[in-house]
Amino acid sequence: MLWPPENSYWAPGDIVRVKGESVLRNTYVVSLSDWERNKKEIDKWRIKSFNSRKEAAEYAASLGRWRHVFAECLYQSLPMRSEPSNMSDRTFSFRKGELVKVLGRTSEPEQVGNLEGYWYKVLAEGGVEGYVFDYYLRVMENLGNTSRILSEREPFDPALGNLLRTEWRPKNFEAMLAANQIDLKRFSLDYGLFFDPNKKRITLRNPDISTSETWTEIMPAGRDRYVFLDTSFTVTINSESFISAQYIYKGKDYIRAFVRMDQDVDAVIAREVGRREAELSRMVQLGPIYYSRIYGEFTVNKNGAFTWTKKSALISRGIVSSEAGNTGTIEFDHFIKPSIAAKHNGAFSLRFGEEETVQFLYAFENEGLRLLHVPENVIDQRLIMTDQYIHPTRLSFTRLSPPEE
Repeated sequence: MLWPPENSYWAPGDIVRVKGESVLRNTYVVSLSDWERNKKEIDKWRIKSFNSRKEAAEYAASLGRWRHVFAECLYQSLPMRSEPSNMSDRTFSFRKGELVKVLGRTSEPEQVGNLEGYWYKVLAEGGVEGYVFDYYLRVMENLGNTSRILSEREPFDPALGNLLRTEWRPKNFEAMLAANQIDLKRFSLDYGLFFDPNKKRITLRNPDISTSETWTEIMPAGRDRYVFLDTSFTVTINSESFISAQYIYKGKDYIRAFVRMDQDVDAVIAREVGRREAELSRMVQLGPIYYSRIYGEFTVNKNGAFTWTKKSALISRGIVSSEAGNTGTIEFDHFIKPSIAAKHNGAFSLRFGEEETVQFLYAFENEGLRLLHVPENVIDQRLIMTDQYIHPTRLSFTRLSPPEE
């Protein structure tokens, strides 16, 4: 008898005699071998059958200390494996609070991801046998009406704790920092992978996606890999400062990399804002009015606004449309590939109204300003890759007014 029915005369490990069976109901009629009159119909899964009493006695003896031991599953969808390995097939999933009968345990503890524990061989209600990792079990011995806890693991995982405590930023933050090219459209306090353990919320934001989901439990799914149950997220810890997240957004699968930032994101943003303000200030101080006989008059104001009049040559070259107004805003939001950086002081965007934006490389020279129009097809994530084009548009301006004091 492996798992007697509740309030049964029999106890786990008792040897019973099978007197008959029902194929239709999938049951045995059994009695104690030394008490033939006590018979009862019992589900077959509760009994392990043998061809001889000797074999049954040997198996009962092998149960040893596990004869009266059961375990409660502490996590929803806790997997049962076919072998004592996290890589073996999943044969069953338990509900949180479900009871299983313990049949044995591996002799030595094993490492599963960042956790160390034993694999318990168990019998599920209904008869499925397999192995469950003990980190998610409350193991107890039931003797009559008393129950004694044998093992109850604290569900603390240092690596998981570090994962949940950290603000994870998109990996391209690292590349922008390394190149000292901070694109404020992609480098933001709002962007990253964030965990709220109290609310069990996982939130991902980047320029293209904003999603937030609630998990019920976190389950290991291999070494340093965790599934957030009832969400689409699976997170792999590649190192203490690097993770990758798999998730589904609007029916499409994604995988994204995230890093732990050593630098303060606010401070990085403040430095980049300061750099752009300094570039604007320099252009205003060295102008603020620049004049070209061909391309008209270009004026930059210290509030970031510009005026460009008599720009018909720009229209004829297809750089702006005839609908573009004469005013807009200037932003120093583009960067230059190092191989061409020596020839230019920087790059900026001019936004005419709400519809049209054009980019230029610029350099200050000979008491004036030299511009080179940059077509969109040589720009990658706001990085200007080359200054060599088939039909370049070069603009030369002279300073029309003395520099501001």
